[in-house]
Amino acid sequence: MLDLVEQEKSPGDQVVLVDNHPDLRCSKIAEGHPGVDHVLRPGNIGFGAGCNLGAKWLGDQIDVLLFLNPDAFPRPGSIKVLREASRRGWGAWMGLVLLPDGRVNCAGNVVHVSGLAWCAGYAEPADRYSKEEEIPCLSGADLAVDRRVWEDIGGFAPEYFLYYEDIDLCFRLQLKGYKTGILPGSHIEHDYDFQKNERKWFYIERNRYLFIIRTWPLSVIVALLPMLLVIEVGLWLISVVQGRFFLKVRSTWALLKVLPFALRSRRAIQESRTIGPMEFFDMLAYRIDTPLIPSFARHKIANVMLSLYHKCARKLLSLFS
Repeated sequence: MLDLVEQEKSPGDQVVLVDNHPDLRCSKIAEGHPGVDHVLRPGNIGFGAGCNLGAKWLGDQIDVLLFLNPDAFPRPGSIKVLREASRRGWGAWMGLVLLPDGRVNCAGNVVHVSGLAWCAGYAEPADRYSKEEEIPCLSGADLAVDRRVWEDIGGFAPEYFLYYEDIDLCFRLQLKGYKTGILPGSHIEHDYDFQKNERKWFYIERNRYLFIIRTWPLSVIVALLPMLLVIEVGLWLISVVQGRFFLKVRSTWALLKVLPFALRSRRAIQESRTIGPMEFFDMLAYRIDTPLIPSFARHKIANVMLSLYHKCARKLLSLFS
């Protein structure tokens, strides 16, 4: 990966590797690599905090920040495409993220009206994506951000620790009126594994509500509250069936502990937003059509019910607007 990045370095580019793994394996590889300008070893402070640290070290000498996962491999010319996209006026953007077999891993993130999120376009042929376009939510595995925009929104929220920090960042960008987009001409291969261990479930469960509480306009929460409650009851039942009940309890308790932060930061986010609740609502998907979600949740009946509720919620929201 470092060899590929080095090949596309231009004058003025800086490569910072942030290694938060206990065995410092990446640091040992990067220390002697000619393409790496600096190595940071902060300990396991989480994904968002690690990215923030790397961006802080760079200071204001870099116009565009590009975040890449350690298991992301840019194909030749891809970083150049991302660099040149800074002229488009987007606040943040990404390339098309591919699985090792060439199919799509991620063409952005889909955020559902339940707060659940998944990779857009997962397992689809890459040639289905050829158009550069604005999309509401990007992936942190391959994320370019205009430096001035990054400073304006304050970077990632480190309280997420892992998962949803990229979704939170993109929605805060949208709330402040910045646009985000995808450049399918840039291909980043990602050694992706969807399997969820207990740690992943814990943070996804906690951070979904942290994201909702922080960023969703109150009228959107009110309009979707009945559905959110029904889905939450369903998730508790599923946790019992799948033997994750105590994990669900722990994630709920962890959410309560970060609730004061969520409410404090919510006030600042909502006071600075420049788009209305309806515009925000329209960024949320109502259908579940990804193979990453269990088949019973993708059933035709479930999607019909979600569609009907979505229409009702939209009408209710229009009364608040």
